[in-house]
Amino acid sequence: MRKRECRFPSRSTAMSAPGPSSGTFDRLRQELDRWFEAARIAGERTLDAVGLASESRPLPPPSDIIETETDVHLLVDLPGVSAEAVDLSLTGQVLMLKAIRLPSPLLTEAATIHLRERLATTFERAIPLPVQVDADSVRAVVRDGQLHVTLKKSHCTQARQIPIQRGGDMGSPPPAL
Repeated sequence: MRKRECRFPSRSTAMSAPGPSSGTFDRLRQELDRWFEAARIAGERTLDAVGLASESRPLPPPSDIIETETDVHLLVDLPGVSAEAVDLSLTGQVLMLKAIRLPSPLLTEAATIHLRERLATTFERAIPLPVQVDADSVRAVVRDGQLHVTLKKSHCTQARQIPIQRGGDMGSPPPAL
């Protein structure tokens, strides 16, 4: 008697295998990824608040992802970062954000620093989007220390009302029950 081997599909296999439930698993994986990322960030912020943060890896800036009927909005706090210091790229459903906060021009050798909490740093973050978006209609604006990215939902992910016709109107009778 042969023993059946049970294997879990790899991430790449699971994502490429079409099927009725593949979308469900993709959404579950994305949600779990978001939970773990949120837990990691919350833990790092707590360590930072008590003075135990790691100097080697800066915290990602606070962000919100808001989905409306037609768009996905990403809001990222980037105080002290100019539009020229922000780099955005979109690959599939992942938005890659890179930003650089430069040191203040006031920081010279002649200056006396009494408090320094605004460090020059580089942020880099891959942000998974909740739905497919149209890569050709992405808009991004930096204003008042906040990056606002607007991504139009792909027309295949936007909700669309489907009219229901009576059986006789379509030219053939409805199937018998």
